[in-house]
Amino acid sequence: MEEKPTYHVLALSGGGYRGLYTATVLTELEAALGRPIASHFDLICGTSAGGMLALGLASEIPAKDLKSLFENEGQRIFGSRNCLRRLIGFWLKAKHDSAGLRSVLVERFQEKTIGDLKHRVLIPSVNYTTGLGQFFKTPHHPKFQLDHGMKIVDVAMATAAAPVYFPLVRNNRGVFADGGLVGNAPGLFGLHEVRTFLAPGVDANVRVLAIGTMTIGSTISGSDTLDRGFGRWRGGLFDLVISAQESSVHYMLEQSLGKSYYKIDVTASPSQSEDVKALDRVSEAATNTLKDRGTHSAQCALGDKDFEPFGKHQAGKPIFYHGPNKNDAG
Repeated sequence: MEEKPTYHVLALSGGGYRGLYTATVLTELEAALGRPIASHFDLICGTSAGGMLALGLASEIPAKDLKSLFENEGQRIFGSRNCLRRLIGFWLKAKHDSAGLRSVLVERFQEKTIGDLKHRVLIPSVNYTTGLGQFFKTPHHPKFQLDHGMKIVDVAMATAAAPVYFPLVRNNRGVFADGGLVGNAPGLFGLHEVRTFLAPGVDANVRVLAIGTMTIGSTISGSDTLDRGFGRWRGGLFDLVISAQESSVHYMLEQSLGKSYYKIDVTASPSQSEDVKALDRVSEAATNTLKDRGTHSAQCALGDKDFEPFGKHQAGKPIFYHGPNKNDAG
């Protein structure tokens, strides 16, 4: 009897500097499994900070180097605030300039394009020119003819342009806002991608490994006013969007895939919540909490029999239909 084809999806959530938690989990898993994380997955999805990690893994950058990027460059990414931005806060301009983030990305990816990637990716963003979600992908289907020419830096900037925190991003495809607005937890998109484009009409086994960012459910205090203008919402509105998405996607993937869905994430304790509450908080306390909890989460996963299939799977070489890595037989 012929075995069903199997596809493994890695889904990396957004969360600003809390992406250090995700990067730490990936580093520990990669060290324990003894080979690049990307080799275990047939599709890597990532949003915002998770999108930067996904692009790095698909570029075959070691997970430990991606972890160092967050740890060593966090201040440069989230510290670009001149006097004007500090003075007017959230009111007229984004909290941070995006120059620091772009410089970090350029140093890491230089002029490489999506077509240079060795592994399939799906990176959500929102095209503010059209008002629609946009999903940047490697050319793993004949219809995907444009994205392979885009610079990795431009795609990373597009998925990470968090409203209020960073300015919108313009590239040759339009104006873009953070992918967290359409899918902060991209596992559901990954499942759809496999069923629609990688294995359409095929009775395939699909497993999804999702790694979160210690997302804190955005809630309102019992003493807070209900009549809230922008001055009261500020970054809390975006936090609410992504935390609500996380819980909804988690529920749907659990219902759809059962044991074939595995999530690595943890809730911050009350004493740790203040350390990691803000998406852009870069501090010694935040760094220690994110790294410590990430290491522990990875150890728990490695000892869990439900995680074992992800460590054993060897992804096949992807077929690309366009770009510099085109290898289809057609």
